[in-house]
Amino acid sequence: MRLLFLLTVGLLAFVLPLKAQQDTVQVEQEKKVYNILIPFLRITKDPGLNNARTKKDLEYTSNIEESGTTEEEDYLRIGGALRYNYIYTHYEGETFPLGAALRNDFTMDTWRLNVKGQNNGILLSFEYRFYPTFNTHFIQHGWLGYNFTDKDQLQVGVTQVPFGNLKYASHSWWFQTPYYVGLEDDYDMGLKWHRQIPNWDFHLAYFLLYEPRGTSEPSFGALSAARYSYDVVPVPGESNLERNQFNVRAVRHLGNTSVGVSLQRTGIFNLVTENVGNQFAGSLHLDGTYNRWNLNAEYIYYNYSNVKNDAGEELKVVQMGAYGFGTYDVAAEASMYVVGLSYSIPVKWGPVSNVTVYNDYTYTQKHKSVEINGRQFGFQQTQQNVFGALITAGSVYTYVDLAMGQNHPWITNDFGGADLGVGNLEDVSEPMSDTNPPDESPEWNTRFNINIGYYF
Repeated sequence: MRLLFLLTVGLLAFVLPLKAQQDTVQVEQEKKVYNILIPFLRITKDPGLNNARTKKDLEYTSNIEESGTTEEEDYLRIGGALRYNYIYTHYEGETFPLGAALRNDFTMDTWRLNVKGQNNGILLSFEYRFYPTFNTHFIQHGWLGYNFTDKDQLQVGVTQVPFGNLKYASHSWWFQTPYYVGLEDDYDMGLKWHRQIPNWDFHLAYFLLYEPRGTSEPSFGALSAARYSYDVVPVPGESNLERNQFNVRAVRHLGNTSVGVSLQRTGIFNLVTENVGNQFAGSLHLDGTYNRWNLNAEYIYYNYSNVKNDAGEELKVVQMGAYGFGTYDVAAEASMYVVGLSYSIPVKWGPVSNVTVYNDYTYTQKHKSVEINGRQFGFQQTQQNVFGALITAGSVYTYVDLAMGQNHPWITNDFGGADLGVGNLEDVSEPMSDTNPPDESPEWNTRFNINIGYYF
């Protein structure tokens, strides 16, 4: 018994110092890991959100793309947003009872995750979005970049297409109509070079394909529509998709005014027939900030040529989709006239520090017609006007918008359809015919929308 006691005491005398030594080593190792991670994991509020006044400040989460922004220390910043929508509509002369989805509703808009990072000079920007109302989620952007000089940056991945006014041609929660045809805030998969020199800004980009498809509810529409930005996507009978896109953009800065030109060329490939069509788009654009005023203006022309369906017939409308919410017709050729004006008002109303009032307008003139039984029907114009305000209150930002649309796919009781194509039909429940032509005097529909978001 005494021998067992002595052996136990001796074993403890040996083990306890060894355990203490191991604990000390583990603590030192944890300290080393902590000291390595803490400088890297500087998880702070996105500096771009500090006192945000505009849509660009608030929504454009890829702002490390500005050339020459390499920081001295590595970092990882995690942010996001949670947003809700109150919706009240007057569509085709009707209002709707409370609880009518997307007509008279208070629902979740989106929640999103943003990540920005830098490690050994390599930049990272990533955003993923969830839209519970549409039962869809997808990547908004995700790219790796490197600043070769303080003037030159290269990005690889899902990045914003350099076309028109950047980062947006709009001030409201809504976009201008070019967004709904893939010509505002579009994102694709490829390479983009950005060069900034005094008084000039240049972009050159090649996109192999559109951005990757996300996940959506099949009953809502084509799975190919599960994406953030509008693209030509394959649907039954029209198996077309975008690939091999080239973009060139140049902007001249003249004091507080920036004027520029953008060109885009995209291949439209049919997966069934292997036919290759093309899209050409060009834009002249102006962005000016004058004290509290901001003016955005664009002229855009686009044309789809030799784009065919699976039967080999050339198309006068193409199918475009996003948000997992099906596709709609888009005229194969059109001109778009875009103008937006905003005014920023600093205030001291409790937590409210700023109100930016704006009005955004787009007129879309379509250059196609269709023949039915020997009669020609011209494609009807699309118009959109959004009057509203962005209210800043700490980390809560609220868009209050009165959106009006004529032949607009999102401002109607019959989502999508032919609105951006031939125009709204006299009887939307029936196919187009010589007795059911495009309505030459379509109604203006209205949607009152309040978007409340917490951004971090």
